[in-house]
Amino acid sequence: MILIKIKKKYITNIYISNSYKKIYNFLNKKKYFLIFDYNIYFLFFKFIKFNFKNYKFIILPYGENVKNINSLKIIWKYMIKNQINKNYNTFIIGGGVIGDLVSYVCSSYFRGINYCLLPTSLLSQIDSSIGGKNAINFFSKNTLGIINCPIFIFINYLIIFYMKKKEFKDGYAEIIKYSLLNNKKFFFYLFKKKKIKKIIIRSCYIKSKIISQDYKEINFRSVLNLGHTYAHCIENNKIKKFSHGESVTIGTIFVVFLSSFFYFFCNKIIKKILNLFLKFNFFIKNKIKFSKKMINKIILDKKFDNKINYIIMRKIGFCIKKKLKKNFLIIFLKKFYEI
Repeated sequence: MILIKIKKKYITNIYISNSYKKIYNFLNKKKYFLIFDYNIYFLFFKFIKFNFKNYKFIILPYGENVKNINSLKIIWKYMIKNQINKNYNTFIIGGGVIGDLVSYVCSSYFRGINYCLLPTSLLSQIDSSIGGKNAINFFSKNTLGIINCPIFIFINYLIIFYMKKKEFKDGYAEIIKYSLLNNKKFFFYLFKKKKIKKIIIRSCYIKSKIISQDYKEINFRSVLNLGHTYAHCIENNKIKKFSHGESVTIGTIFVVFLSSFFYFFCNKIIKKILNLFLKFNFFIKNKIKFSKKMINKIILDKKFDNKINYIIMRKIGFCIKKKLKKNFLIIFLKKFYEI
């Protein structure tokens, strides 16, 4: 078992293993409250039946639509009726959506109860489970939420092989993002024969290190939003559905295009970045029509501050935050759609 530990306040320890049996080392209470998403429950059924005696559980639907206020009410009611309190070991088992939703439930229930995350998708293991962010969608994506870290994160990297190929690919979009914003060596490593265990360890370390320098996202942590401002517009469009990974891919490619205006990117570098996305079978061609509604969604996005705060690249492995005017961004988006 591998431990990723950053010696700073608020930063959660991340344990990476190939088996859930090693989780017993961290259990210090006799009662358990388990929250699953529907897709993953059947993989855990036998393990829970034979290894947990006194437990209560709830199964939630799968998908982004579950991240709403109605879901909060349902879970809170269940917890109150079943007298779930701070004496329980609370485990959140599932992907990023369940992690976001139930972490918010735990952070607000009884003014905050401790919880542990067992992320089961590649995307949640290397991204959404780390950093304590939790939220629900209210009129827009992730509008209501709080930053509150779990007691620990336990990652079984073998469980991701039960995922659908599309979900597996979504995780790689974030992995490529980490290599672009913080680690040039990691970027070139992804072109070689890749061991998923090493990739997960490196990705978790990069994100933990960034968060340790700016836990409350006052300044530096915002570099993790590379490609996400535009990606959220694509995810929220009603014409065609895009997964998070597909949206981040298009958003990141737009950042490369935008960055080349401010800082000279030779064609060789641009091709190298595009080839890495193609290596993981991402479509790099934009597939939705430009509309001014997209700009309005960017303005409503949480990264707006008078001007639009955009994370752009100075070079592979180094990104900065830049404030852009609305009209300037409209011009570049139109050009991007002409490519």
